[in-house]
Amino acid sequence: MKKLLVMLCGVMLLVVSGCCSPGQCKITMEKNAVLLDVRTPAEYQKGYLQGAINLPQADVDTKAAAVVPSKDTPVYVYCRGGREATMATEKLLKQGYTDVHNLGAMKNAQKRLGLPTAK
Repeated sequence: MKKLLVMLCGVMLLVVSGCCSPGQCKITMEKNAVLLDVRTPAEYQKGYLQGAINLPQADVDTKAAAVVPSKDTPVYVYCRGGREATMATEKLLKQGYTDVHNLGAMKNAQKRLGLPTAK
């Protein structure tokens, strides 16, 4: 019973303190970070997050080194719905990139980064 009470108090403390889940918290990219939009060029042309570079998920294996030469550069990845960003993140990690962040869908990435869209 004591353990349950301690756990309940801990949860209440987190709620009251304003803790949020990783998908909801705002993040700040490092100055040298690269923001990758891994959607298709047609999707990218309809609108993208300000500062994002378009590198379609299908091209990550062959073109990532040209876009992000240093493997320790922070890389933030997003796509339309989250699936392509996950696949691109896995590819980047397999290539040896050490600081890769999957932001999921563009809407989530925009909320977390607080960036406007551009065309």
